[in-house]
Amino acid sequence: MDRQVHDQLKCAAASAVAAGVALAVTSGVREAPGVHVGDVVFAAAVATLWTLLKSTRLKGIGLLRDLDATQPLPDPDTPTPTVFRPRFPLRVLVLYLVAALGLSLLFSPWWSLLPLVGAVDWLSDAVVTAHWERRRGRTLWRGHDPDEPGRLAFTTVTPPPAPRTATDAPPG
Repeated sequence: MDRQVHDQLKCAAASAVAAGVALAVTSGVREAPGVHVGDVVFAAAVATLWTLLKSTRLKGIGLLRDLDATQPLPDPDTPTPTVFRPRFPLRVLVLYLVAALGLSLLFSPWWSLLPLVGAVDWLSDAVVTAHWERRRGRTLWRGHDPDEPGRLAFTTVTPPPAPRTATDAPPG
């Protein structure tokens, strides 16, 4: 099982790497696209708006409806992995890189930034999911069940034990 937030962050990193490689290759072959401050501000505003839309219950866009519908892990006695497993999503990297390179070399160098759309989407998913986990005291896991691939399940986060004093009196 993989932690959902880690999976989303790995995919965001893979698509950002694909955008960087595509931009470097395109800049070596053609002229690099000129970026202005207004373009960066507009992209940041769109990314913020997209993240806000993802944090709603709107059908088809928002994530909260799907996150609230997750079920607990079927067998809570099964130890869940708590260590970040560094499997890099090569399929995402290759898919975005091939698409961005093909489009940017055939048409416009701006197409080399296409993978950033995927990076923003996965990053907004990770932010919304991490906020949901923190507010509800749960951790979301993406299972590898062949019957239901990609099914999410949660485990509860146990609160840390209360601090103890030398006399065993309650703190404060």
